[in-house]
Amino acid sequence: MSLFISSKDKTPIEILVDYNGPKLDQAPGIIIAHPYGPLGGSMNNNVVMALKDYFLNQGYITICLNFRGCGRSKGKTSWTGMPERDDYLSVIDAVLDDQIQKDLPKVNRLILCGYSFGAMIANSIECTRVPCSYLLISLCLGVTWALAITKSSFFKQHAPDQYKALCIYGSRDQFTGSHRYESWCEKYSNTTCIKVPDADHFWFGYEQVLIDHVHSWHSKLDIQN
Repeated sequence: MSLFISSKDKTPIEILVDYNGPKLDQAPGIIIAHPYGPLGGSMNNNVVMALKDYFLNQGYITICLNFRGCGRSKGKTSWTGMPERDDYLSVIDAVLDDQIQKDLPKVNRLILCGYSFGAMIANSIECTRVPCSYLLISLCLGVTWALAITKSSFFKQHAPDQYKALCIYGSRDQFTGSHRYESWCEKYSNTTCIKVPDADHFWFGYEQVLIDHVHSWHSKLDIQN
């Protein structure tokens, strides 16, 4: 189901909500954010859709969003990433405050997920209202300076280390070298980092390999921590 929510500054943000699990009082949720809009990023993306399909089959409520200026969302892409961060935060609030489809189960835990620019945004958010974990695909550490002018140091910081996270990237990523990922991952004991041989930033032809790694991490995830 496609609908709109209001961001912090009232900008209408398009979200796609899906759930095909049984009728329950509660269910887990995942919010999936896409790559950088001016370079063609939107929720209609091979990685975003692969993740959505996988988590739907795991009984999750899936919520994909189009950041401002992307898809049918209004507004324009910012220079700092902070308005897009507000977009993501507004989706969290809408999900947890039952502002989306009323007949869905109540979301009792969340995975904050993003790919590329979307991972940069998701990574910056501290989740406090329900148990959370983080799924970061091709986090763009090497070009944060270009995507979040004046705020790059803010977006390079990880959410507090009590949250479990998976950071997965390709060995041929065009924007961030493996050494930078390895250095970043060493700082966070609760973050699992996986380098996928021969995959690049875009994951074309490697979508199933990506999902296999996500499945392995997810199947071991203690979602209560």
